[in-house]
Amino acid sequence: MAKLKLRRPAWRNIIQRLFAPLGEISVLRNAWPSGWGFKYMTSYRLDSSRVNYDLARQLYRNTADKYKLGAGFAKPIINTTAGFMGAPHFTHIDPEADQALEQAVTRWTGKVLRINRNTLRDGDVFARIVRVPDRFNSRQEAFDLILIPPEWVTPVTDPITGQWQQLVIRHPVTVTDIQGRTVTEYTLTEILTPKSRSIEADARAPADVRARNGEEANPWGFIPVVHFTNEAEENQLFGCSDLEAVEPFMKAYHDTMLFAVQGSKLFSRPKAKFSLKSVEKFLQDNFSTEEIQAGKLKFADKEIFLLQEGDDASFITADSGLAGITTLLKFLYFCIVDVSETPEFAFGTAVQSSKASVSEQMVPLARKIRRKRGMFEEPYGELASMYLAMWAKVENRALETYRVDIGWDELSPRNDQEVAGTIKTLVEGLVTGMEAGLVSVDAAAEFLREFVPTMLPYVDPDADDDERRRVAKSFTLIQRLQDGQGLEFGGEE
Repeated sequence: MAKLKLRRPAWRNIIQRLFAPLGEISVLRNAWPSGWGFKYMTSYRLDSSRVNYDLARQLYRNTADKYKLGAGFAKPIINTTAGFMGAPHFTHIDPEADQALEQAVTRWTGKVLRINRNTLRDGDVFARIVRVPDRFNSRQEAFDLILIPPEWVTPVTDPITGQWQQLVIRHPVTVTDIQGRTVTEYTLTEILTPKSRSIEADARAPADVRARNGEEANPWGFIPVVHFTNEAEENQLFGCSDLEAVEPFMKAYHDTMLFAVQGSKLFSRPKAKFSLKSVEKFLQDNFSTEEIQAGKLKFADKEIFLLQEGDDASFITADSGLAGITTLLKFLYFCIVDVSETPEFAFGTAVQSSKASVSEQMVPLARKIRRKRGMFEEPYGELASMYLAMWAKVENRALETYRVDIGWDELSPRNDQEVAGTIKTLVEGLVTGMEAGLVSVDAAAEFLREFVPTMLPYVDPDADDDERRRVAKSFTLIQRLQDGQGLEFGGEE
């Protein structure tokens, strides 16, 4: 896989031409890292190739001219997965820390959803927690979550532990005048380490900007940035885009559709055919002398042709091959569905299909969402713990632990009738098992908790309330209502 560069030695151009027929996936990935890059000629190294972020975003927005007629599948592929994933929920054992964390995550919900989308699309997202002046009260400071474009970031890792030794962020800055014309462009390089933070503007920056170059201590003791990677591999530093696997099929779909559109223009206009005994007589009867002498016959707006006995006029039409093109487009469509692990209903009803119902397609989608959520739990947990560590330092609090529990919303849409039927069948089966002495009440209640989210643990001695106490209170209340004891009624008897 190769990412096109502005300059490249001639021998690389030759190799690219030789391997070009193998596919178009090369445009979404860097294949020539620094050095030769051949694994059999070098020792072990961490693959630092990256997704072509710009092209991935163009495919998502369908702005790449080479994919215009096929990249429309990119947005449903990304948005369907990101939408079903949703935003996670965090809980902490300390009540105040839990409340602060909940308030922060609620405020950042939109950015959390963008983390899901951008990570699936680009393969990488760097999320940074910063403490900045409050925009509504400059005398106070507040925490904020910032998403850094991954092409700006270069992490330097320890080869043994894999931990970040430092993080280099190159901020491109463009200064424009009132008319919007570019005055100057420069790069602001920020280097973060667990102990320090330095900023340096290059020589193109104005003098007042370069005067702020310098280094300051890092008050947190760690780099406040979390790297989200999609489909991470042990031998790769960066993630993979979900569009990489389907990019060749989108290119093929575009080419096929473009050929079909061009062919439609060619074959949809029939050509006139005349079988004539006398061409001169036909021309004199149907065209003016000026047209005949000029040799330019105008067939436009000709509704009637005068023919002699024995003459014949008809239209010649060619087979557009639409049946074969339609079959190929359907084949490519199902290739995109299968490779992207995206259900057909996510792409709408543009392509008629009866391969599977919506409920059947939800099964593989649910497994994909669970897998994606599992991959994202580690960086999300790190992000939440990082916020609590920074919050505790600012509030001068000592927390017993910074670990948090992560929860997610229910995966699939609920069908109330199906849920009610399922719970009814489960309760009847569990009651039968308890009466037969095969299942205990505790086991039945714990099993039923998976289907009734509002149920508490059946027995919890450390808590103020549990499900067994709730059941006892409910039975007591029902008994009192039936006996009429302890109830007062207004009016005279």
